[in-house]
Amino acid sequence: MSWAEIGPWGSARRTDTEIRMIAPRSAMPVQGRYMLIAASIAAAIMSARFVMIGAWPVMIFAVLDIGALVVALHVFARRPVPEERLALVDGRIELTRIDHQGRRARLALPAFWTRLETSGRTELDCDLWLVFRGRRHPVAQCVAAAERRALIPRIEALLARGRHQ
Repeated sequence: MSWAEIGPWGSARRTDTEIRMIAPRSAMPVQGRYMLIAASIAAAIMSARFVMIGAWPVMIFAVLDIGALVVALHVFARRPVPEERLALVDGRIELTRIDHQGRRARLALPAFWTRLETSGRTELDCDLWLVFRGRRHPVAQCVAAAERRALIPRIEALLARGRHQ
C-alpha cells in the first residue's frame, strides 16, 4: 500500500487508497547547535564577572538556565511527530491519529454514508470533518489551514472511490 504525504516540505505522493498527514517538525540544525554553544559560552563569561565580585549564585543560575534549555530541546526531539492517516479499507474510511505522546486512536466509518464537511470564516481558517449519522469527526488537525484546503479534493476522491467499491 502506498502513502500520500501532506507536510510543509511539499513532497506529496499521489495515491488513491491512503492519505498521510504529518505535523510540521524541524530538527535542530547544526547552526542551532552552534548558537546554543555560543549562548552557553556567553553566559559563562558574563557570570564569571559576577563570580569575581563575590556574587557566585549568578553562575549557578546561568548553568541551570542553559541546562534547562538543553533538556527541553532533548525532550522535544525525542517526542514522536503528530500525524493522521486516512485510509480506504474494504469500503470503510479508517482514520488513525497518533498524538505527540505516541498514543493511537482509530476510527472506522462506512465510506458510502460518510461525507466531508468543511468550514472556514476567513482564508486563514479551514476546518474539515468526516460526518456520519450526524456525528462530526475532525480530520487533518495536525496540518495548517492551507494544507487542509489542498486535502479537500483528495479526501472527497477517497470517499467517492469508497462509495463505488
